[in-house]
This record gives sequence, structure tokens and C-alpha cells, in this order.
Amino acid sequence: MSEGFERILKDIGSFGRKQIEVFVIVNLCDLMTGWTILIPIFIGAQPHWECPALNNTVPWSEWSNTTTVPDWDQGNKSMSRVDACTPDNGVCQGIKYTSEFTSIVTEWNLVCALDEISDIVTTIQMAGIFFGALVISQLSDAFGRKPVWFATMTVNSIVGFCNAFAPRWEIYAAMRFFNGMCAGGLLIVSYVWPIEFVGAKWRVVNGAVGFWQVGNMLLALLAYFIRDWKTLVMVTTPIPTVLVWFLWRFLPESPRWLAMHGKEQEAEKVLELIARVNKKPTPNFEAFRKYLEDEKRKGTTTGKYSYWDLFRTPLLTRHTLVLMFAWFVYGATYYGLSLNVKHLPGDIYLNAVLLSSVEVPALAFVVIFSNKLGRRLTMFVTMLIGGLATFSVLFIGLAGKLEELGTVVTVLAMVGKLGVTSAWNVGYIYTAELFPTVIRSIGSGAASMAGRIGGVVAPQFTYLDKVSKELPFIVFGVLGLAAAFLGLTLPETKDHHLPDNVPEWTWCRKGKNKEDSRVEISIVGHTPGRSQSTVTLVRAASIDENMDVGLSMDDVVKE
Repeated sequence: MSEGFERILKDIGSFGRKQIEVFVIVNLCDLMTGWTILIPIFIGAQPHWECPALNNTVPWSEWSNTTTVPDWDQGNKSMSRVDACTPDNGVCQGIKYTSEFTSIVTEWNLVCALDEISDIVTTIQMAGIFFGALVISQLSDAFGRKPVWFATMTVNSIVGFCNAFAPRWEIYAAMRFFNGMCAGGLLIVSYVWPIEFVGAKWRVVNGAVGFWQVGNMLLALLAYFIRDWKTLVMVTTPIPTVLVWFLWRFLPESPRWLAMHGKEQEAEKVLELIARVNKKPTPNFEAFRKYLEDEKRKGTTTGKYSYWDLFRTPLLTRHTLVLMFAWFVYGATYYGLSLNVKHLPGDIYLNAVLLSSVEVPALAFVVIFSNKLGRRLTMFVTMLIGGLATFSVLFIGLAGKLEELGTVVTVLAMVGKLGVTSAWNVGYIYTAELFPTVIRSIGSGAASMAGRIGGVVAPQFTYLDKVSKELPFIVFGVLGLAAAFLGLTLPETKDHHLPDNVPEWTWCRKGKNKEDSRVEISIVGHTPGRSQSTVTLVRAASIDENMDVGLSMDDVVKE
């Protein structure tokens, strides 16, 4: 069906007004999915606090916090201790928060013995993203991109708004888990849905140019002006629901999904709509219908698929495992560097904007070079740059100049994020192009699932900062370099038709009957042999389009 669909797209416009409309609407809402994932940077921030008028008779050595400092007043008659805990690491009575913002830390006094709760909640949210990528991607393959996307977006907004009214941090953590589930599913569907409307050469633009980066900078700007965490949550969460239900009628279901699920007439109506909006003539569906009939005869159009189908052949298994590892590295590095912004020198809001701003040139790099160098080489180069940049912090640490060269560390973190963002955007395109239509969302979901596992462990990687300041960067660097070189084992997909169907199981071929292994033979030319006879060259194509076929001399015909 892929070739027939690509031909129709050329007739109705591979990336016309209607495709741009779908792209803008979906990505505008996806912008706010980024808010769901990264808002813990601000609403989970650790403020400064003090315990006023502490008893001077308590020895300094009994106070647990290493950042405790004295504040003498009125001739040494009173004393306050900044960021101090009680001798048993508890919260002192009369604690006073001195930072100019509120967060869940100030809401439930998550300091001292509870100071890791904020990061644990973030880990719980990232675990939700993992399960969302697993479950919601399958729902979108089974029930369609549009209904699943709209339902998930609505649930995400409602649960997010309720965050502000959580009576306890445990309930808040449970809500963040469901927000994470919604975000994990939305990231997959929001990517797969638009690219199924466009032609091959536009998939890079459609997949890489998003509003996520602008959204992250906008979130930092909103957090700068809205310092109360509850107000920030209530401002940022309802917007997607309002947009979603207002724009429902402008978004058609994916014609590829409709066609591959036996809804040919609905698919043709969507294609006619695209042609009409793009001001193109109504396409001739004869070739399209012929390809659909061919797929029906093979019995592959309307089948039900699961994650097991990602491992049908050794080649498909290798692709799946390499992509999953790469996505794990993307998630761990991207979210690790993003969440680590609070440990960088300078203002947290400015640092958040800076680390988000480098993602804009990353997108431009992907759009320009992915079509010139190809997906594989672009992903290799960008991940190599990111890995080398973060690993370089090791040498600054060995020189003992981490504090002195704090700005250099920040710049290297920015370069690292530039590299991993570029590689991840290529990875989105690459993953969607490598998997067939009927399991594309499942394949993207599996890769995204691995990325979310990386996101789950990302906060734990930032804890390595307590062991050694440069250790998190070393881990990110080693992982990045490994992902870069493993990515070279994948095939190039630039300018190739999107595959539609999955191959037959080929792990154990000995038990297969002859019909399972048959090939189609076609004459492609004649070449004089060394003898006076003529050797007829033949081309063999497997009935399973993804199985390699080799020819021996027994496969040629001598005349």
C-alpha cells in the first residue's frame, strides 16, 4: 500500500495546506505536553529556609546541614541558621522559607529527611510516561490516532488541574503518575499522526520542526512571573483541553491508519478532503485500491499486532533493540541534563531558558542535514558531539577546576543537550521510517518506552552529583558515545517508501514448508556466458518483502 499511497500524495500535495494545518494544531497541543513533563523543574524546586532564633547552646557540630551559616544580630543575642535541620535531620519548628517562590517543597515541608521526595515524585511521573508509551500507543493503533489523542489530552488537563488541590504529597505523586501516562502516550501519537499525512521528503520537516522547544522557554518565562506553584499549575493545564475541543473538527483521522484497518471509503474521503483544501484535483483511487486488494490477499491489512511482532525476524529484532537502547540514552541524557539545571551556577530561570534555547538550532541542524547526510549519519554525528561534550567535564574535574570553570561546565551541558536533542529528533523520524505502518505506533511506543525508562533513571543519575560533581556528566558521555556507534548498524531510510506490513516469522526456517519460502522469479536481462550459451539473469523477490533472498548458479537458466 505504501507505493500507492505515496503516488496519491504526490497528486494531492505531499505537504500542502491541509498537512500544515494538521501539523500546526497537533504540535501546538504537543507544546503543552512538554509543560506536563518539565514543570517539576519549577514546582518541585528546593527553596532556601531558615530556623530563626535557635538556642545558642546547641553546638554547631550537632546540626546536620552542611550549608548551615550563622546570622548574628543585636550583639550576638540571636541567631538564625539557613537551610538547617534538627540534630535528628528533622524539620525545625517555626521553619521560614526565604526564596521568592513556592513549590511542593514549601507546601508539605519536604526538606531535611524528606528532601528527596520532590525528586522521587519526578521519578514516579517518569515511570508514568513509561507505562503511557506502552499502553496508549497500542490503543492508538487499535482505535485510531484521533480519538485516543483527544481523550488522552483531555484526561491530562483535568488531572493536571487537580494537582493544585492535592491534600498530601502522596496523592499529588499519584496524580503526577497519571499525568506522566498521558504525556507518554501523547508524545507517540502526536508524532506518528502528522507524518502519516505527508510524503517521504517532508517527513523530516514534519517530524523535527515542533513547538516543544518554544514551549519549554515559554514555561520558564511563565514560571519566572508566576512564582506560586498552584497558580502556575492552574494556568498551564486547562489550555490544552480548550484548544483540543475547539479544533476537533479540523483534524481528520490518519488515512494510512484507516486504509490499513479496512476502512477504505473513509480513507478516500480524507484524501479527497486533503486534495480539496490543497486545491488539487480529486485523485484517481484505482491504483490505491489495487494495492489494498493485494494487501488483503496477503492477509496483512487488518490484522491485530502486538509488541511481539517487533521481534519477528533477526533483522527486525536487531533494529528494535538498537533503537530501544538509543532511546534509553536519549531519555536519560536529555532529562538528566534538563533536571540538572538546578545544580548549574546562576539563575534557575535563565539556565532553563538557555538549555531550552539550544534545542532550536538542534532542530535546524536536523532539518538541514538529515536529508543531505541521511538519518543514520546525522544521528551518529549529533550523538557523538553530545557524548564528547558531556564526557569532557571529566577533564575539568580531574584538573580540580569545576568551581572555577562553572561557566564552561554550563556551556558543555548546553552542547551536550544540543547533541542529544538533535539525535533524538532524528531518532523520532528514523524509528517511524524503520517500522511498518501496522506496527509503526507499537514500534515507536517500544522505543519511547525505552526512552521513558531513561527518564525514570535520569533523576537517579543526578544524585551521583553527591558522590562527584562530574560523575553525572561522565555517565551521560559514555552512554552517548555507545549509542552513537551502535546507531551505525541501522540501515539508511532517507527517500525510501514507508513499509506497511510486517514479515513472516523467520527465526526457525527449518520447520517451514516450501510455500513459506517461495520466491518470485522475473527475467531482467541476458548476458553472454563464457561458453557459447547465454545466461539469463533473474531477479528473485521473497513473498516476504523483508526477507533477503540469495541466488546460486542453480537459480539461473542457461539457454
